[in-house]
Amino acid sequence: MMREVPSGGADRLAYLLKLVAHGPDRFSLGDLAARARLPASTVHRLLQVMVRAGLVERGTHQTYRPGREFYAMASQLVARFDVIRSARPLLEGLVERWHETAVLCAYNPTDRRATIADVVMTPHPLRFAVERGGEILLPWGSLGRAILAFLSGGEMEAIIRETRFGPLTGRPRDPRSELERDLREVREEGVSRFYDPDIEIAGIAAPVFGAEGLVLGCIGVTMPSKRYLLHAEDDLVLAVREAGESLSAQASMGQGGGI
Repeated sequence: MMREVPSGGADRLAYLLKLVAHGPDRFSLGDLAARARLPASTVHRLLQVMVRAGLVERGTHQTYRPGREFYAMASQLVARFDVIRSARPLLEGLVERWHETAVLCAYNPTDRRATIADVVMTPHPLRFAVERGGEILLPWGSLGRAILAFLSGGEMEAIIRETRFGPLTGRPRDPRSELERDLREVREEGVSRFYDPDIEIAGIAAPVFGAEGLVLGCIGVTMPSKRYLLHAEDDLVLAVREAGESLSAQASMGQGGGI
């Protein structure tokens, strides 16, 4: 059954990108227009957009080929999948040992946001709802500060200025001097600790680094604050830090360049 040809400009661009991805290594304007069942003039216009973005490159004899930026994007997506896959046994190991929810967060430097990439829930009936795709605000909690502490000065400054109120309580962010002190401690210890009995949340998280030492995200455990006091904190810190170091080593060795 033939696929319906999209009518909108953005839809047609995405449609052509799929045809480029699934097509031959070299193709002409006429070839792509025939496969797309679109006028050559329309395909030519959209090809120029893709060329300017680096998603398609001009070849010899009036041909085109997938661009290096297209390949780079594809490899980043594969790398992201590989790191999440590599993190899974580490998350399961933390839950098996500590019986608390284990979380992997990914940092996106483009929009300066972190999201939950994977989670293994605690077997305890008393637990917080943690879902994949949820956003983490970086100035708050162990997960956010494990990332924020290792960003560049410019990124850190922009994030702190943009996020002034807590996501759960609506309370103002900690005074700048206190936040900077806490971030220094995170860098020194290699983990972020958070304990707030007022909102019943506690956790420990460690950063995850990729090649060239860039922070990709973090891995950690989160729990109700009442259970935090039942754990041997130093042992939990060591376990989380080792999980972060293990995943960082895998990412740096090329088993994943991003989350």
